[in-house]
Amino acid sequence: MLYLTVLLGSLLSMLGIHEPPGQTSITRLSGEHALLSRTTVMAGVSRFQCLQSDSGRCGYRLYHEQCQAREGGQECRREPLADFTLVVGSSRELRDLPRGFGQQVHIPK
Repeated sequence: MLYLTVLLGSLLSMLGIHEPPGQTSITRLSGEHALLSRTTVMAGVSRFQCLQSDSGRCGYRLYHEQCQAREGGQECRREPLADFTLVVGSSRELRDLPRGFGQQVHIPK
């Protein structure tokens, strides 16, 4: 029975769907309120998912940061790209965001 279980598990994993290489980040905020969000970037498509939030919503602020070396350090400038809010259980896809874009995930008021 053990061998059958191992064989069946191996067969099912061989038939499984494999995602192409990409980048996934999970944001978890805790303290007074809790929030859990997942962002996946794959083949030029960025997918934002609000998984859990005490307020029922997840807020996203997307930006592109450009830094230049200056005497005594770096000078950075943030260019806003998008601001949006998702309800728990929903997702949003955006295409062609700049490579290396940044995000701030927060609980909207």
